[in-house]
Amino acid sequence: MYSAIILKEWLKTRRVFFLGLILSLLIAAYAILTMNSVIKTFGVVSIWLNMLLKDASMVDVVTYLPLAIGVALGVAQMAPEMSHKRLKLTLHLPYPNMKLIALMLSTGIIEIFVISVIQMAVIAVYDLTIMHPYLVGRVMLTMLPWYLAGFLGYMFTAAICLEGTWRMRILLALPSIAILMTLFMQSGVMAAYNRMLLIIILLIIWVAVLSFGSIIRFKEGLQD
Repeated sequence: MYSAIILKEWLKTRRVFFLGLILSLLIAAYAILTMNSVIKTFGVVSIWLNMLLKDASMVDVVTYLPLAIGVALGVAQMAPEMSHKRLKLTLHLPYPNMKLIALMLSTGIIEIFVISVIQMAVIAVYDLTIMHPYLVGRVMLTMLPWYLAGFLGYMFTAAICLEGTWRMRILLALPSIAILMTLFMQSGVMAAYNRMLLIIILLIIWVAVLSFGSIIRFKEGLQD
């Protein structure tokens, strides 16, 4: 049963996963080519000065991609459960409902994690060839909230898609938009969210709980 559930979720999300992975690699390549172009024109010192004096991360092109991938994966995975009335059948599988939802969410989280790590690793490996490790660390810390926004966007999307009533979907969507917007208010500043990383991680866990709440309300018959 465990393997069958994993396979079912993979079949729903594999196209979005591979598309997201390809886009992430293309964006990483674009960021690297942009830095190469700057280095050829002004020298590598200009990169360091921009980072140290202007807080330029040189990877701004990555900013919204993880969030877009997270939302797309959430829709691809959870929307069919509601639009095609599959959720009732899914919840009748001989498997504990809460464990089933946890397994579904874990599948999406792992896919986002894989895409994020690969893109971050590609950029980090290149940066280490032209920068001091301290600057590379600053770049990674700058990117980390964007990747966490991808997880948060995925969890919000899952909770909204699994919700049975439009009223609750709207009530979930409004704070999700507000919270996600705060993660990009200082996206142009390097490592601006260092002190908020733990709060963001706790938010992701809290939103995961919302998905279980959506399932409980669905089982109680709160549906449009």
